Amino acid sequence: MIRREGFIIWPTYFDRTLSWGKGRRVPLRLSSRLPTVEKLSRAAQKLGWYVKVEVAAHPKTHWKKTGRLIVKPDKPLSKQSVIKALAQELLRQEVKA
Repeated sequence: MIRREGFIIWPTYFDRTLSWGKGRRVPLRLSSRLPTVEKLSRAAQKLGWYVKVEVAAHPKTHWKKTGRLIVKPDKPLSKQSVIKALAQELLRQEVKA
């Protein structure tokens, strides 16, 4: 197993059009219509976290190269807390736009 610094975050986790079974990991009220790696990267940077963007495909949709983030929060958090914080920041950014 490869040990990484931080959490792997996929745009699929935030996609409103997907079900839980297809990979969404946030409730519909926190989900986004078109989450992208760029939007998530901006949200993570806004939170003050280290972010690295990689080209990759989520295992459930191996034919779609959506990319992924390696996110390292500035304080110890669980992966689910990181996902929730990113979802909330992503929504704030969408409301501003």
